[in-house]
Amino acid sequence: MDSKNRQMDASKTLWHMDRVIDHFDKGKRVAPVHIDMGLTKFCNVKCVFCYGKFQNMCKDLISREALLQIVKDAADIGVKSLAFIGDGEPTCNPACYEALDLGGELGLDLAISTNGALINTDEKRESILKNCKWMRFCLSAGTKEGYKKIHGVDCYETVIKNIKAMVEMKIEKGYDCEIGLQAVFVPTLMAEEMVEEAKLAVELGVDYFVIKQCSLPDEGQTGMMQFKMSDYDKPEVRDALKRAEDMTTNKTQIVVKWNTIDLKGKKSYKHCPSIPLIWEMSGNGDCYPCGYMFGGKKKFDKYKFGNVHEISLKDMFESDRYWKIIEEMRCKFDVQKQCKGCCRQEHVNIFLDNYLNRPRGVNFI
Repeated sequence: MDSKNRQMDASKTLWHMDRVIDHFDKGKRVAPVHIDMGLTKFCNVKCVFCYGKFQNMCKDLISREALLQIVKDAADIGVKSLAFIGDGEPTCNPACYEALDLGGELGLDLAISTNGALINTDEKRESILKNCKWMRFCLSAGTKEGYKKIHGVDCYETVIKNIKAMVEMKIEKGYDCEIGLQAVFVPTLMAEEMVEEAKLAVELGVDYFVIKQCSLPDEGQTGMMQFKMSDYDKPEVRDALKRAEDMTTNKTQIVVKWNTIDLKGKKSYKHCPSIPLIWEMSGNGDCYPCGYMFGGKKKFDKYKFGNVHEISLKDMFESDRYWKIIEEMRCKFDVQKQCKGCCRQEHVNIFLDNYLNRPRGVNFI
């Protein structure tokens, strides 16, 4: 397989048709293929675009005991992959690396997305590299000045030092873990920073640099930076993204998530059928269909699967409550009215919506 065939802007559901058929055609209860999970509800940087502001950030985290049990349960029920991605910075949880080591031992596919400021020892770096299929540094600036303005702290040089150390260790020890940079792209603030970061990505020798859309779940009430979705269409913005993309080399791929950027949060489907295959966990242990529901909002109480400090992941998965919520999301939850912004499950939902609404004459391909 071509190592550059990363497919970051579409669904990979095609490779899990056994679960699709078992659940949607045969009515079986299947384990999710993947879970995105936060490990904390706090962070050590202050990004202007932080979605966590909408998710009611606090000082909670998943306890060591609960975190290790999640990993064990995930492997036991048949989850294929876990990504330590969520509403807080995962490396702020002291048990993060122990959980990675355990997941690696149990054969789970693992990944982590981090601001990278705390990955400052060889032990931490090696835990990530030996256990993860991929890891991403959340970096939305290519200059020191831009970093301070966008991420709200002055630790650009620390992060760059840690990226370099990770790349060097990967090469020296021959690890397969892909190392990437990811920018959450605010078009009114970051166009030229994306060009500079593309140059930086090539210079650092990372495997890829992905530029993704910024989701706007509210109108700025929680402090997220605001812009118009039409700003993505400005000629100077698209030109900057194309210039960044053109810097791709044989070593470093620059990926612009054009498909999702161009959707601008608009959804072509009515409901949310993807949840049996992919759902999300907040950094305090609350489990929901998606991150839009995080934060203890009363209107989403009925969609909460449970909290891992109160019920194990295995028991949650086997509960009638869980499967009633799955059915509600597939048949009644109105994505046009009950949620907002760019959806993590977007492309899985598009795939499943097509699968479940089969046209006449499917054999006339």
